Amino acid sequence: MRYIFPLCFLSPCLAFAALDPVSDAQLADISGQDGITIVTSARLTVGQIEYRDEGRLQINQVALGGANRNSYFGKDWGYSSRSGDRLDGAMMTVDVLPDGDIVLSAFVDPGLGGGVIDFGLSTGQIVLSSADNAHSAALINSMSIAGLATQYRMKVDAQTMDIQIQMAMGIADLDIDATPLGIDVRNMVLANHTYFESLEDWGSSALSLSDVQLPVGINIHASDLGLDIRLVNFFADMNVEAIELAQESIGRVAVDDLNLGGLNMRISGHL
Repeated sequence: MRYIFPLCFLSPCLAFAALDPVSDAQLADISGQDGITIVTSARLTVGQIEYRDEGRLQINQVALGGANRNSYFGKDWGYSSRSGDRLDGAMMTVDVLPDGDIVLSAFVDPGLGGGVIDFGLSTGQIVLSSADNAHSAALINSMSIAGLATQYRMKVDAQTMDIQIQMAMGIADLDIDATPLGIDVRNMVLANHTYFESLEDWGSSALSLSDVQLPVGINIHASDLGLDIRLVNFFADMNVEAIELAQESIGRVAVDDLNLGGLNMRISGHL
């Protein structure tokens, strides 16, 4: 199956649920409550995502679900982090505030006995091709991400349509096979800025959620000039266990206290 997006912006959190008809009595019960709660369980697969300009950028075999692992950051985080290949264990609430703002928030289902949700994202080849598909070249053979999340919330301002996003997540393993470019990245970790210090002082078995969960804040504003994105909060430790260039190892890379807070970018079309 192929999906074509002239302009694609993916939210950091995707949730899908089956929809069933709602009776008038059920609708009355829902309307009398403070907001709506949605429990999700899903595994999303997409055959191909294609961006078309004068040529094409194709992302093949995209899969989003559970990471299907027993440990993250060298530790077992409990039942809710062992969800197999499905993205589940999350409860989402939708609320409209008195001023008209809409708030979406996601958190761990309290009944699962754990404070985290595991997630996995993977792709097949990422390919550049000519408009007629006569010529093509792979940039990346595959990419996979496995991690944990504890929080996601988003607010849309009713007056300005500005969007605020706050989340907490950590990447326990990121692998990128970019052999066509001569690059191979394996076992990359991205966590909160206390990760290295806690790992050295206490070891992996004593890591806390605050050590592995990276708080991220994003503000989005749309104008006639384009889409302005501000990275409000991003203060991380990053470790890349193995990097190969032209199939030769260049060792390990560790970045302590990487602060990208305050980063601004603008996305706009060009003539």
